[in-house]
Amino acid sequence: MMIASPVWAQASQDAKTPASTVVDSTQPQETTVAGLQDIIVTAQRRSENLQNAAIAVTAVSSDQLIRSGVTDATKLTAVAPSLQVGTVTGAYNSFYLRGVGNFATTALNDAAIAFSVDGVFIARPSSSTGVFYDLERIEVLKGPQGTLYGRNATGGAINIITAKPKLGEFGGYLIGEYGNYDRRQLQAAINVPVGNDGAVRVAGQVTRRDGFYSDGTGDERSEAGRMQIALRSSQSLRLRVSFDYSHQGGLGPGGTYPDLINKDRQIGFLDPRAGAIAASTFIGFAGNFLKPLTTRPYFNNRYYGASVQADLDTSIGTLTFLPAYRRSELDLLSIASGLVNTQQEKDDQVSGELRLASPDRGLIRYLVGIYGIHEDIRSKYLFNEQYFGANGTNNANTDSIAAFGRLTFALTDRFRINAGARYTVDRKSVMTDSYQANVLCFSPNHLCIGGPSLPEDYGAFEQFASARPAFPTPFGTTGNFVSITHPIVNAERTFKKLTWRGGVEFDAGQRSLIYATVETGFKAGGFFSSIDDPTYQPETITAYTVGSKNRFLDNRLQLNLEAFYWDYRNQQVSTFRTNSIGGTEFVTQNVGKARFYGLEADANILATPTTLLTVNAQYLNARNTSFVYTSANQSPPGSPPSPPATGCPATLSTDVRTYTVNCSGFTPAQAPKWLITLGAQQTVELGSAGKLVFNAQARHQSRTFTGSELLNSEIQRAYWIGDGEISYHPVGDRFTIAAYVNNVTNKQIVAQSIPFPIYFPLVAQTLRPPRTYGVRAQVKF
Repeated sequence: MMIASPVWAQASQDAKTPASTVVDSTQPQETTVAGLQDIIVTAQRRSENLQNAAIAVTAVSSDQLIRSGVTDATKLTAVAPSLQVGTVTGAYNSFYLRGVGNFATTALNDAAIAFSVDGVFIARPSSSTGVFYDLERIEVLKGPQGTLYGRNATGGAINIITAKPKLGEFGGYLIGEYGNYDRRQLQAAINVPVGNDGAVRVAGQVTRRDGFYSDGTGDERSEAGRMQIALRSSQSLRLRVSFDYSHQGGLGPGGTYPDLINKDRQIGFLDPRAGAIAASTFIGFAGNFLKPLTTRPYFNNRYYGASVQADLDTSIGTLTFLPAYRRSELDLLSIASGLVNTQQEKDDQVSGELRLASPDRGLIRYLVGIYGIHEDIRSKYLFNEQYFGANGTNNANTDSIAAFGRLTFALTDRFRINAGARYTVDRKSVMTDSYQANVLCFSPNHLCIGGPSLPEDYGAFEQFASARPAFPTPFGTTGNFVSITHPIVNAERTFKKLTWRGGVEFDAGQRSLIYATVETGFKAGGFFSSIDDPTYQPETITAYTVGSKNRFLDNRLQLNLEAFYWDYRNQQVSTFRTNSIGGTEFVTQNVGKARFYGLEADANILATPTTLLTVNAQYLNARNTSFVYTSANQSPPGSPPSPPATGCPATLSTDVRTYTVNCSGFTPAQAPKWLITLGAQQTVELGSAGKLVFNAQARHQSRTFTGSELLNSEIQRAYWIGDGEISYHPVGDRFTIAAYVNNVTNKQIVAQSIPFPIYFPLVAQTLRPPRTYGVRAQVKF
């Protein structure tokens, strides 16, 4: 899929861009042919026309990102419909592409979608924030990227491409925005030449917005800045140094209950109406009702990064060296899940990539490289669910190294065969020390009304739990007891995998490409906190793709088609379960197989010189072919069994301690059958006064499960959503003013559901933004 920017009446050369301009060329791409605009992408680690790339990729321009209000990862669904993004505990973004993804909630979980900024892979799902400003484009790669991206790319990859320094050019821009919810945003960038062979680009963004939810949560309080220095020491050597910093503050994301959705205002958990739902929810194993939330959340997260990219053109190709360092510091108390979660975490990662890319011409073309990353995670957490709680420390390290390569054989001027492979070695080690507490009711009638709940403070909880033995001891005066488990994990494992790719490409015409590929992906196993076996195994995927990319009607009609089939094995799913002595644990298990197949069609139509129409439609048929896992029976002895939170058949074991849940044959979460996007852009020329540009977009998504438990309460029903913008551009385009509205009908859309099996049927849900509108002004200089 390609989403066009407002500058529609241009196109770049049809010939493939030579490898000498790979990735970070500081020179703008020339455009020479009238018609639809071309977009240059680097999805395959070399610069190439999107229409010449034999890969399923969505490229989104910076103008479209600004129009759609994309300031964080959760808003990417607005511009890349096949990508579903939610937030779990407020800090961890959960990415799904065509139904493949994962529910990442702790520092021990890895993402299934690789997230990169200017080629630097960001390992933590909690660190994909603070980068959505002064961008050139975003690329969303669909399907496993096992050869070029490697680990944690079973579902695909998201590439954030920032605007680079431009040699010999002074300029910049300032964008100011004001909207409802008292939204104030200022984004600015300046590009300063340093002699003839250097440039510095400095960019930043400040955002302030009140919360979408009635209790003030869902707000934005963020600042971010980036400085890049580009040098060209000769015609063959180019250097780019980058530094960035961002801060995320405010109250953090919010959430609500299903019964409160479809109201005029998103109702947060601190709202009395949500408190009434909590107070009426009876927790059978505790013999008590939930208490309304009163704890005020906060976010105080900081992110730092530095990288160097060196490109050297040689007689055998372009040699690229990309070392990088990133650090994240999380300090938060979130209620986005409907309960109190506190977290302090420090993540450090050091990575490096060295690759050699041949010129993209000749009989044999190649790209080879090595990649390494070291990740050090130190986290301290407390998940307080009133009658169940877990606190502890996670110290985790990952050392990964990989060698990779791609070969393309141009058998004729029009027919090419390509093959690739990557061998990855992941070594993971972990040390965890945690306490888990369950409050149980042992009174004769299983009622302990008025009994106490667990401490919310980390230190108080640890002192409370560490002073008690594992077996149940009295808690309060109403008949409650508390059961404690103290899992300590000190483990290390190494995972090795060869992933591969094969494909063919055929130029059916001057602007027509037909391709077919098969590619595999791999995500390493890992650990969780448990007194039993604390490990889970790797997951793998094999994807088959047949596609065609075409330009017709003198470069005024673009029609791209893709058919795909994905075979997913040993899927990693996180659930609650009972351990060997009856305690409750949050674990990750491998649950079998799933298959995904479908079609995607994309069309851009330059109907008149001033009218651009876009259509994208995706059909997805997704099924869990083997999805079986175990989950805990939370009821104390002698009380009625407490089934897990699931919409699938669940069978109680003979010892009444666990349920076997069978979701085979069900549609997986975040896998809508239909996605349709319609767009229109109309330019009205005003002569010497400039022009008006009208943009409108409508998106449809069919019925979707928004949680892996597949509950009826997790279903987001089918919907249409619309956005619009009108902008005025004087002659010269130095100044622009626009008025916009997103989610015109104020549709309340569930992004992610977060049930707690121990509190079934209680479900918390995070929502996509409501109707937003405002004005935006931009000045270029």
